[in-house]
Amino acid sequence: MKMKNYFSLAVMLFVVASVVFFGCKRKTDDVQKSVITVKGSDTMVNLSQKWAEEYMKIHPEVSIQVTGGGSGTGIAALLNKTTEIANASREMKSDEYDDAKTKGIAPFTYKVALDGIAVIVNPKNKVDMLTVKQVSDIFSGKTKNWKELGGADMPITLYGRENSSGTYEFFKDHVLGKVDGRQVDYSPSTQVLQGTAALGEAVARDVKGIGYGGVGYFAERNDVKILHIKKDENSPAYSPAENNKVNYDLIWSGDYSISRYLYCFTDGEATGAVKDFMDFIVSAKGQDIVKTMEYIPLPVNK
Repeated sequence: MKMKNYFSLAVMLFVVASVVFFGCKRKTDDVQKSVITVKGSDTMVNLSQKWAEEYMKIHPEVSIQVTGGGSGTGIAALLNKTTEIANASREMKSDEYDDAKTKGIAPFTYKVALDGIAVIVNPKNKVDMLTVKQVSDIFSGKTKNWKELGGADMPITLYGRENSSGTYEFFKDHVLGKVDGRQVDYSPSTQVLQGTAALGEAVARDVKGIGYGGVGYFAERNDVKILHIKKDENSPAYSPAENNKVNYDLIWSGDYSISRYLYCFTDGEATGAVKDFMDFIVSAKGQDIVKTMEYIPLPVNK
């Protein structure tokens, strides 16, 4: 009887010791793990997630959490000190820099990739080519029917991004442009969608539709058509993708006019694990990931 009690006591002590040992191990692991938060551009979400996945394979001691919400949302999070890295598909605005200064934030800019903005329509649409001015007239509501552009007699349905999106801002500045010094605005009939993927799905379902977004989201798709764009009537027409592949050279050279850099912003020059992650992003391996995700890697002589 006494031996049985000793055995039961030994088993109980072993179980308790195991729970304490493994519990402490988990706690230690959690304490040692560095957490990096990345927030912002929806254009960059898939790319950033892939960067994070590949980096964490090499550095299991680091956890990287990536969320979207738009470039403006990411920059606001950086200024409010709720993220270490803000992704943005546009440069920071002067008022954002002013806000940063009042909050003691010193934004540091990293160019991490390039992107071509594709203008897309439904594959059944006969229109294949537009000038930048024609695209501006479409999205400002001046041109309302496809027949005005050589297409079928049907009204144009506009699909765009929310105003927190860097793509929204870039497209407004560089495509809608200004007339007599005044910024042209989007037509109020534009259907606003949360994210480029949702915009692509809408155009794929709507023969009357037109939208815009990062070429990486559309290059391999056959349910939307990427239009050829001309800077003006006398310029050649270029597409940011041909035969389901992104045309890097056209974007590097600037021949495709609707293109831009993609950015990461940190509070001051990055240090520690954040710096190591940023170094990975601009390394050869990080830029190879840019290619595989159908974005445009940095030119070698950046």
